[in-house]
Amino acid sequence: MAWSPRRRYVWTAAVAVLASAGAATGFLVTQDSEEEEFRKSAGRKAFCETAVVLDLSNATELTPHDRRHTVEDLGAAAPQDIAPHFDRLTAWYQHPEPDAEEAARTSSYRVGEFIERVCDINIGGIRS
Repeated sequence: MAWSPRRRYVWTAAVAVLASAGAATGFLVTQDSEEEEFRKSAGRKAFCETAVVLDLSNATELTPHDRRHTVEDLGAAAPQDIAPHFDRLTAWYQHPEPDAEEAARTSSYRVGEFIERVCDINIGGIRS
């Protein structure tokens, strides 16, 4: 039984879709489990105590300099998988280069999402 080119194409496309869906699901499950693991770690308390100044419910207004140092401190305490996003964001605060803006924006969202999930605070516009 020979497969027609159309049937091979449909089969290949189906396998590619299933593989992509599996990879995305695996990434999300891994991401969630790493965040959950950090939530249970001893380092979470200090991390969240540092992050509390970013909470919108606080009346504290941070200067750009203070915000950069807070993000830098959080990055030093963050798990390995998210730390590069903190580093990228800190670098952007130091030198906002136009060619790095999109990567910094992505990292900013990822960092905000992580902080909100792990510390249960609202840093504005993220809520995931």
